[in-house]
Amino acid sequence: MKWISEVRRLKGPRYLAIADAVTRAIDGGELLNGTRLPTHRSLADQLELDVTTVTRAYSEIQRRGLAEARVGQGTFVLASLPDSPASSLAAANNAPFVDLSHNFPAGAPPLPNLRELANEVARDLDYGVLLGRQSDIGTVSHRAAGAAYLETLGVKAVGDDIVVCAGAQHGIAIAIAALTEPGESILMEATTFYGARTAARMLGRNVAPVAMDNDGLLPDALEEVLRSSHSRVLYCAPTLHNPTTTIMPPARRKAIARICERYKIAVIEDDVYGFLVSPRQEPLAARLSSQAIYITSFSKSCGPGFRLGYMRVPEQWRRAVGTALRATTLMAPPIEAEIAARLVRSRLIEQLEDAQRTRNAERQRIAEQAFRGLSYSSNANSFHVWLQMPADWQSEVFAVEAKLRGVGVSPAAFFNLDPKNAHDAVRVCLSAAESNDVLQRATKVLADLMASGNPWATTSAFA
Repeated sequence: MKWISEVRRLKGPRYLAIADAVTRAIDGGELLNGTRLPTHRSLADQLELDVTTVTRAYSEIQRRGLAEARVGQGTFVLASLPDSPASSLAAANNAPFVDLSHNFPAGAPPLPNLRELANEVARDLDYGVLLGRQSDIGTVSHRAAGAAYLETLGVKAVGDDIVVCAGAQHGIAIAIAALTEPGESILMEATTFYGARTAARMLGRNVAPVAMDNDGLLPDALEEVLRSSHSRVLYCAPTLHNPTTTIMPPARRKAIARICERYKIAVIEDDVYGFLVSPRQEPLAARLSSQAIYITSFSKSCGPGFRLGYMRVPEQWRRAVGTALRATTLMAPPIEAEIAARLVRSRLIEQLEDAQRTRNAERQRIAEQAFRGLSYSSNANSFHVWLQMPADWQSEVFAVEAKLRGVGVSPAAFFNLDPKNAHDAVRVCLSAAESNDVLQRATKVLADLMASGNPWATTSAFA
């Protein structure tokens, strides 16, 4: 078994090395739900360890919720790692808990005049038109507003190019469904947004990692994968990548676009954070107008409950995307689509975006003070930071210990497609705290926990 060999390679206490190797094997698909793990004695003999070390390791695996012991039968894999943090509703009744595992906009909606717009909509909506028919990919006026909004993000479009969807997550799912068949592989950044990975797996698609560095996707790595595979689709997020906060520089974007053109692959570009960056970065879709589906939404500027997004879809895929949309939601919510259109036409959306940038900058300054001296990636306007783990910590253990202290964060396992070649880190969503004061307290908890060291790392490496 590969994971047993992995134990020998991992550093640190042996019981944690076993637990981490099993965790990675589950996430990578080597160990499936229901798989029986070796007996304590068998694994101890293979690794030349004491049986008590394996017993401790299996207890740790069970503590992570990844296995269960059945009396008289053995220890069995219980489930794979979750593809995302648990819903914040799970902690809704636990007031002291601060959930920084979800990328919610700070103070959404951040402007009082959004209520005025909603009142205006309520007064003069033509409910017969909006609710009395099925608009599928969107009405003419809603799609025109989508085209106008995408122009502000650097993507030229007309109304016919636009599909109105129920948020970016919905857009990603229907784009994957439209461009691929079950069993096909989709290329994604080696560290990627868990929502895209989850959508692909739910639809029966495989996910293939492409190596990246601090500037995003590596051109040589992308080309190597394309030469050696039959993949036809790439999903990526070049601007304020989730979770690393990377912004792909112009030269890298050009190189990636040239490779995509040469191999004629389809690109699904997730630009849900693009509005936060000033000056705007040229999307890949601007260079790949005939082979890229561009996706954005209002969930990060207005709030996660506003499930409305826009897709720019090349003509060759519009029918397939429309079919996928009808198979899921039939259409995006028409009243929300009308509100979105009025946000665009009134330019109120620009004020909402400015407000988020300002709030994010405040939150980033709080993180800078709290995490001074620690290694992390961020951007002045990002919703989150990517906090790197020092040698004595593992992100899964850190997340568990942080939760015990009342703060929720997302470990690297949610995002890493290739754990062996990825940085170990946790995503800390600064915008999710209900106030700056709450964020200051929560980030201090995380910084103090990091400084105190891993309580499980004090044991001898042979224990």
